[in-house]
Amino acid sequence: MSKAYDRVEWEFIKALLQKMGFHDHWIKLMMECISSVQYRVLLNGQPRGLIIPQRGLRQGDPLSPYLFILCTEALITNIKKSEREKQLTGIKVARACPSISHLLFADDSLFFCKAQKEECHTILRILKEYEKASGQLINFDKFSI
Repeated sequence: MSKAYDRVEWEFIKALLQKMGFHDHWIKLMMECISSVQYRVLLNGQPRGLIIPQRGLRQGDPLSPYLFILCTEALITNIKKSEREKQLTGIKVARACPSISHLLFADDSLFFCKAQKEECHTILRILKEYEKASGQLINFDKFSI
């Protein structure tokens, strides 16, 4: 992913928390924490202007990594759904073990499937849907199939 924290849409987080069954009061508190950020620019050592962002998670905020992990749950859910529907096939490292379809590391991701055009298109479709919904961008400079 490119600019992982900077681009997360606040409405996506809110909808995700609702879908995951978090209590409305807790969601309200989380959204207040996320959306209460304001920035000022230092000009000659003096704060000037006011910047009020409309999206993004603050790097360094103790909540941000946890909220980011919750966001990736939407991506994981769609990958698992495609596996259940036999649109994707993960890899197995042994006969009696579950298949592995994805590994996620911060803003790096690995997806495993059969080397078939249809399965590659399925992964691309899921990533593009996630990109559109979450606001995160796929870094196509680091992307390969």
